[in-house]
Amino acid sequence: MTGRDWSRHPGVRAALAALVVAIGLTLWSAVRAFRGDALPNSVAVTTVSLDRVRALSKQEPTDIDDAVENDLFSDDRSAPVKAYRMPDEDAPDSAAAVQPEKPTVLGTAVATDGRHFATVQMKNARPTLVHVGDTIGVWVVRSIERGKLGLVSTNGTRVDVTAPKPGT
Repeated sequence: MTGRDWSRHPGVRAALAALVVAIGLTLWSAVRAFRGDALPNSVAVTTVSLDRVRALSKQEPTDIDDAVENDLFSDDRSAPVKAYRMPDEDAPDSAAAVQPEKPTVLGTAVATDGRHFATVQMKNARPTLVHVGDTIGVWVVRSIERGKLGLVSTNGTRVDVTAPKPGT
């Protein structure tokens, strides 16, 4: 039989139509799989402080080999001269860091298009409108949420300041 004879039968025609539809769907799926959606625009926020990195690099390394070589269950074992500290833990003899004055959050406004703002006030200054990335005193606004403001100081300290509830 020739191709013309095969195409006269209704079952063969239905099978050819199904084959064409299947090839079309396969091509459409392959194109959708390799083409991604556009990424949404986001605000770049820098939260790294070089002062904090320099302070961490000045710490003396802990002698782990000495701790491993000593017998943990020995009767004559004693505490080390210098206690072990985690890399970001402050030394016990270091003075407590003085935290700069935080602004008071008077209110926040959260918009659906990402243009949030907050009304803040330093101790005796006038109220000010701030957006993400703005500076107030030594603080940089890193996030604005409903009733809450995320701040980062110039030395890398992160703080969340909450707006007081009405009537308090």
